[in-house]
Amino acid sequence: MKNIICIILFAFLIIFLQTHNQILVILWLLVSILLVKLDNTLKSFIITVLFFGIGFSLYLFIINILLVEIEIKELSILLSRLSLIIILLPMLLFSLFSHTKFNNYWNKPKWNETIFFPFIWSGIHSTKVSTFLIIAFTTNILIFIPLIILKGGAFFQDIWLVALVFSLTNAFFEEIIWRGTLLTRFSEQLGEKYAVIATSIGFGLQHYSLGFSWILCIVFSFGGFYYGGISVKSKSIFLSIIWHLILNLLMVFSGLILT
Repeated sequence: MKNIICIILFAFLIIFLQTHNQILVILWLLVSILLVKLDNTLKSFIITVLFFGIGFSLYLFIINILLVEIEIKELSILLSRLSLIIILLPMLLFSLFSHTKFNNYWNKPKWNETIFFPFIWSGIHSTKVSTFLIIAFTTNILIFIPLIILKGGAFFQDIWLVALVFSLTNAFFEEIIWRGTLLTRFSEQLGEKYAVIATSIGFGLQHYSLGFSWILCIVFSFGGFYYGGISVKSKSIFLSIIWHLILNLLMVFSGLILT
């Protein structure tokens, strides 16, 4: 029950910050303080979320206030994605001062570990991480290829640079945030399974700040679940970065984003 409360708290903070509801943010802080008073074991989780919230608030300020006047699309996209670094900085400081490892998944992937579908740790089918990744890539490509063909070669020529810049920066920094430092911290505090769920929900919900509907944010959360699952199973963030990069490229070339 405690882990469920933690996940709900995390999700609500992300929602409140993106909707710029200061009253609810203050209420969130008061509730969090009360929960820590009632159960001191929640302290490390609340502190982690607070440091994330500070960085996320600064990031939202940059993309919603400082970057809106930039007229050059490519530059605006690049700066927006580079601004994700701002989310990482408070968490990096927290890691340094608390003498905790910033990212436990900065390792060579363990390709032969077993992963289950659809629930990572259990399901109707099991396979190696390497096979799972091949199936995921193939499925994504088959889904998007018809949309990319419909867009035509001229569209590809016009957008390939924007697609590459966006996909590289977005995939790298989002994965460092969600499947790197937050998955590391939450795994220590909630256990790996709940950590994957928490980071997946948070990953999906934060897309609201990029102009996506809440429904699409929930859809992105499912993608985040498998990014997190493959990270914990392979003990590496590199596979989720590659998968995220490929999916971003496919989405841009199909015209689903950045158009």
